[in-house]
Amino acid sequence: MNPLKCAFGVTSGKFLGFVVRHRGIEVDQSKITAIQNLPEPKNLKELRGLQGRLAYIRRFISNLAGQCHPFSHLMKKGAPFEWDDACRKAFESIKQYLSTPPVLGAPVQGKPLILYISAHERSLGALCAQENEEGKETALYYLSRTLVGAELNYSPIEKVCFALIFAIQKLKHYMQAHTVKVISKVGPVKYILSRPVLSERLAKWAMLIRQHDVVYVPQKAIKGQALADFLAAHPIPSHWELPHDLPGEEVFYIDVLPPWEMYFDGAARQDGAGAGVILVSPEKHDFTYSFTLTNLCSNNVAKYQALVLGLQMAKEMKIQDLDVYGDSKLVIHQLLDDYDVKKDDLIPYHKHASQLLAEFESVRLQHVPRSANKTADALANLAATLALGAKENMSVPVCNRWVINPQDEAEIEAEELSGAVTVYEIDIEDWRRPLIDFLVHEKLPSDLKHKMEIRRRAPRFIYYKETLYRRSFLGTWLRCLGDEEAAKTMQEAQ
Repeated sequence: MNPLKCAFGVTSGKFLGFVVRHRGIEVDQSKITAIQNLPEPKNLKELRGLQGRLAYIRRFISNLAGQCHPFSHLMKKGAPFEWDDACRKAFESIKQYLSTPPVLGAPVQGKPLILYISAHERSLGALCAQENEEGKETALYYLSRTLVGAELNYSPIEKVCFALIFAIQKLKHYMQAHTVKVISKVGPVKYILSRPVLSERLAKWAMLIRQHDVVYVPQKAIKGQALADFLAAHPIPSHWELPHDLPGEEVFYIDVLPPWEMYFDGAARQDGAGAGVILVSPEKHDFTYSFTLTNLCSNNVAKYQALVLGLQMAKEMKIQDLDVYGDSKLVIHQLLDDYDVKKDDLIPYHKHASQLLAEFESVRLQHVPRSANKTADALANLAATLALGAKENMSVPVCNRWVINPQDEAEIEAEELSGAVTVYEIDIEDWRRPLIDFLVHEKLPSDLKHKMEIRRRAPRFIYYKETLYRRSFLGTWLRCLGDEEAAKTMQEAQ
């Protein structure tokens, strides 16, 4: 032990470039002075030096990614270094912010954490806070990051959810020991956990959230200085039309209208080809279309034709926000620029589809398994089988019918299968009850160990039509049985 590096009984001290006091953690004034005395960067090397200094104290700077966004175009390879007015204003704004840096506290065991989240067009922000003994909120950690690549195409609600996931990943060591109250006018937790069908991305997010004790609280329920500072660091864009009675009130508010959905598929045979398209409105009304293609073509061309036809109809219906689903991995990934278009016969269709996609305000492409695209597949195969002429149309109504009265059928089955097992009522002590309570009512046991166990196991289960199912390793859904029902089933199997 080096006595020159030891200090006992002191009220404050420097540690790793920060000043630790009884009231919290502060940035060393020498670090701030060094940044404030920096001249405006004249080249890329000096700009990187500035960003390196800011990155070292990033946990103290709210919305650092948003404040540094004007510098981003200067960092691109081959871009000319032109220090414009936007860069100059951002540089001075950072210096002004550091003139009164915040004091961060340390988390107190036993008290919940308060997490404010914000999402903008090109950046995310989060503030982790906690109430002190006086009931005032103390900032613990500021987070921010810039959206890149496909993240820029996320819908507004998905960006808010992504802000929550980003905070959970970065503050995992804090959240494992505390209950976390997520403050927002949009409920990202409820949005993710209440979706009946989750995409691969949302499923990963749901599993990550369920590993922690995360609770959604409306923004108006908690307000304090920490929130005021956070709102000040995340200004509202000038093109947002918001009321002036409470400036900043609507930063966390996103009026989310569900997008239209489009499912497409194509089918090609030796004697014909067809395309099937389904458009689903935000009110969940289905518009189904089946087209016979007038020329013979390959299966991939038929799928491209189905996509183009669906996009053309969506444009004619004045749809601007659209989610597109297809089971063709080739078509979807070529349009996402993940795959190259190597076959000459696909190039014109790829170009035409890309032009149509660019005309929408917001459009998202997603590959789905064939089981999730059955209706579009059936419509495409129907059109390929019928092989109508160029000017022929046909209406095919599909109705619900059953030739035997359900009551008579039930009596027949009751006579033949008098000992058959039906749906059992789930007792309070049944092992399925805690999982069902959580999936349906988000209710958790009071015991912390059991609570964490339910959160960990729940992503593998769904509750559908009063029956609990578990996903197997092969992806199939297996019905869950109670002890009595399982014993009876095993006895019948033997």
